[in-house]
Amino acid sequence: MIQQKRQGSYFKRNSFYLLFLLPAMILFILFFIIPVVQSFILSFTNSYGMRTKFSFVGLENYIEAFQDSSFTDTISITLEFTLIAVVFGNLMALALALLLDRSIKGNNALRAIFFIPNIMSLIVVGYVWKFVYTNAVPDFLEMLGFRRIALLGNLDMVVPAIAIASIWNMAGYYMVIYIAALQGISTDYLEAAKIDGASSLQTLFKIKLPLLMPTIMTCIMLSVAGQLKTFELPYAMTSGGPAGASTTMVLKIYHTAFNANRTGYATAQSTILFAIIAFFSFIIFKISRKREEAVQ
Repeated sequence: MIQQKRQGSYFKRNSFYLLFLLPAMILFILFFIIPVVQSFILSFTNSYGMRTKFSFVGLENYIEAFQDSSFTDTISITLEFTLIAVVFGNLMALALALLLDRSIKGNNALRAIFFIPNIMSLIVVGYVWKFVYTNAVPDFLEMLGFRRIALLGNLDMVVPAIAIASIWNMAGYYMVIYIAALQGISTDYLEAAKIDGASSLQTLFKIKLPLLMPTIMTCIMLSVAGQLKTFELPYAMTSGGPAGASTTMVLKIYHTAFNANRTGYATAQSTILFAIIAFFSFIIFKISRKREEAVQ
């Protein structure tokens, strides 16, 4: 009886807050949970285009996906692109944050300049960098006396070339996060290090970077998830070429769904992509937790 009264008073006390959460919960269920479940079910069917009639085919779509070299190749291409963009993007963002965390003239203006690329649409960024690679860079090399190079037409260079465009776009965003984390470091640590005679490099590697590690792991997790889903840049810059060398998983899913109209098969490919993103996010999360526990 007493326990029931306690439970009743608990819900009564929190009903006000639950009412505020209810609209968000309804929207989350309607626009995320239900579509995800429907997509997962659809991946086991032979759904085609806009047809309303389809039949269940079990694991056939998943088996076909792993036997389809044109799809499995996109996995390695996407992982290569993600590795380059995440590593160098976060390194550049951290370097910019360390540089602009200091009190220098025009600090705020430089922060805004470096952040501006992140405001731009990725489609626009893709077309801008396509012009750079197909016109500006070859013309500049020719002016210097070198032969013209078609970076976007080179099988070995096209993925790093697109990754550079992504790094240019994302660095400013993560720079802001790193600057916020740097400004959150207590000055007591820095002053103590200065009194002990620590150099700038020692302060960086012994104090700043260890304290920034949770933020670094968060940025890595966010950027990995974002780069694995890249679509706009390869679509705008190469349309997946040359010879499919820059076709990422999302671009392949797009072609499967809207060009081949194989909705069920495309949904199975999307589910595989979701599993890959979840796997890497889980690994990064576990590493982050272990580091936090070791520090504590």
